[in-house]
Amino acid sequence: MPEQTTWKDFRAYPPTSKVETSDPLGLEGMKVFEQVIVPERADITELPEFAFGYFDPEAKAYRVLKHPAMGLVVRPAGAVALPTIAGNQNRETDQPPPVQDIVGIKQRLGTTARLSAPLMVRPWFLALQGVPALAWLAVVGWRKRADQLARNPRLRRQRQVAQTIQKGLAELRTHAAANKSDEFFALLFRLLQEQLGERLDLPASAITEAVIEERLRPARVDEKLVGDLDGLFQACNQARYAPVRSSMELTALIPRLESALREVGGLKL
Repeated sequence: MPEQTTWKDFRAYPPTSKVETSDPLGLEGMKVFEQVIVPERADITELPEFAFGYFDPEAKAYRVLKHPAMGLVVRPAGAVALPTIAGNQNRETDQPPPVQDIVGIKQRLGTTARLSAPLMVRPWFLALQGVPALAWLAVVGWRKRADQLARNPRLRRQRQVAQTIQKGLAELRTHAAANKSDEFFALLFRLLQEQLGERLDLPASAITEAVIEERLRPARVDEKLVGDLDGLFQACNQARYAPVRSSMELTALIPRLESALREVGGLKL
């Protein structure tokens, strides 16, 4: 706000300014200046001309806006005590600096914004508070499961055997499709060893067809299952001497093996 040198008969208080933006980025808007003045004599009849200098960036030159003098009617009033200023007590001055003791009425509301709901009442924020608890429960469950497997070697072996059989059955189908008889029966025999060894709590390498007579029949295992296991062991033995088998014959053995392994896995021995 430029100083108005022609306003000599007026007491001028420090001007104020504010910026009211009209776009979210704050690149456009309006700057408003306000200045309060008080006439010092009752015979003043007009407010002198007002001049405002600024730089025009489009014309690349300085401009001066002028407003003509405005008529005034000043009536004398009683003695009014000047407002005191709460300033620095240590600074000694004859005349305290003028303060803005009169505030103009705000004529423009300015930029407004819609207040959003606080985080505490937003559904996604409330749901987010449950994430740490769920993560903690998941970690506790994983730790309990790990401790259970560490204390129970047989349960750990049971899970490992289940994974081995699942992977082995997929490999069996690949060998059958490729008509690889030797690889097929070697893997079939190993899967029987793994499943029977886990149920009988014996090393897989110790399992042969002899366990049928030594362990399964004395335990009164279903004869149909015993016969299926015996047939699979015999097929493995015959493959050592007559390895030539068609892909269709190999594929037909896979459902028999799956059924036998599933029943052995459910035995209580």
